[in-house]
Amino acid sequence: MNQVAPNMENKSIAVIGLGYVGLPLFCQLSTSFSVVGYDVDNNRINELSRCIDSKKSVDRKQLCRALSNGIVTADIKKLSSSNVFIVTVPTPISKNNKPDTSALENVCLSISTIIKKNAIVIFESTVFPGATEELCVPLLAKSGLRFNVDFFVGYSPERINVGDTEHQIKNVSKIVSGSTPETTQIIASIYREILSKDIIVSSCIKVAEAAKMYENVQRDLLIALANEYSEYCKMENISIDEVTKCASSKWNFSNVSPGLVGGHCIGVDPYYLLERASSKGIKLPLIQKARNINENKSINVANRIYNLIYDSKLSSPKILLLGFAYKPNSCDIRNTKVSVVLNELRNKGFYVDCYDPLVNIDEVYKEYGLGLLSTLSDINSFDLIIVMVEHDSILQLIQTCKESHFVYLRNLL
Repeated sequence: MNQVAPNMENKSIAVIGLGYVGLPLFCQLSTSFSVVGYDVDNNRINELSRCIDSKKSVDRKQLCRALSNGIVTADIKKLSSSNVFIVTVPTPISKNNKPDTSALENVCLSISTIIKKNAIVIFESTVFPGATEELCVPLLAKSGLRFNVDFFVGYSPERINVGDTEHQIKNVSKIVSGSTPETTQIIASIYREILSKDIIVSSCIKVAEAAKMYENVQRDLLIALANEYSEYCKMENISIDEVTKCASSKWNFSNVSPGLVGGHCIGVDPYYLLERASSKGIKLPLIQKARNINENKSINVANRIYNLIYDSKLSSPKILLLGFAYKPNSCDIRNTKVSVVLNELRNKGFYVDCYDPLVNIDEVYKEYGLGLLSTLSDINSFDLIIVMVEHDSILQLIQTCKESHFVYLRNLL
């Protein structure tokens, strides 16, 4: 079958999924194109329509400017005139660490009901290598259109770093790939129009998918090494922070600190790769070991807090965990390991509260079944305070605490 190029003289773009990845992309695309933003969450659409982003991924001014050149909707039919679809829906894992591609599959089925001839569907969601063509294309083909004749696909992995004010979408290089050379060129031209950094063209979609996996798996392994080495340093009664600082004086040392690995990428994506490798009859023991080390770090931290309580010789101490988000200065609670520490301590029978001024406590309860404090009236009423997440607002808050009452998470790692 001869592959032909889609006709893209007039690009009408739809961004599907308006979360931490999709909304910044919607806003950036609106600077050069007419864009429709779609999300299945009616509440999300209602707030965005009022120029409010509760996830704080874009500011109000940026969102209002984007809405002057585009619309947001929960009605899939309003995307029917689009000829470029960019999919940014989440690809999480289940409770047993298996890939959950249900949102991605549902989106493909929805697109199949409205897609027109010569359209391009670009996926930014993180997936296992091969997913775009093996999982998504057959679902899109339920439209009756023929792949690489009537519709085309591409993959361009997202590189959003939540809460990072330096590495914004417009100034981060982008990998692009397409199902035909002509499609790749069109996809590259779209991103080149809105970004100021390099566009990296991969030879095929699977390479782009594998590159995204490699980025996050490498980071997971480096953190696992730091986490394992920190355990060793504790046995030697030396500081991992000082060791890392000294080692970082060498030009080719990777300056990575130990920590709890949460969020939507590093603690999730390796499981997609492990599942894919297993389906191919391949084992990746190093990657699996790194995952185990990083998952166990939360339990280690909980045990160290338990030891602090034991050493304090308080019979019924009131404990406060400060911070619930998975990273500083963010309201993002996805896969946060603070939930693990909190559950571990409560399961041991301790009185433990948690306060985070940035997160939505209703969202926390819905996602984790955990109740957080809505306000913090008297911080000094607690016997032990653990600074789990160093939000700027939390660092200001603990200035009012007695120094003997609080401990930083970084000193428990």
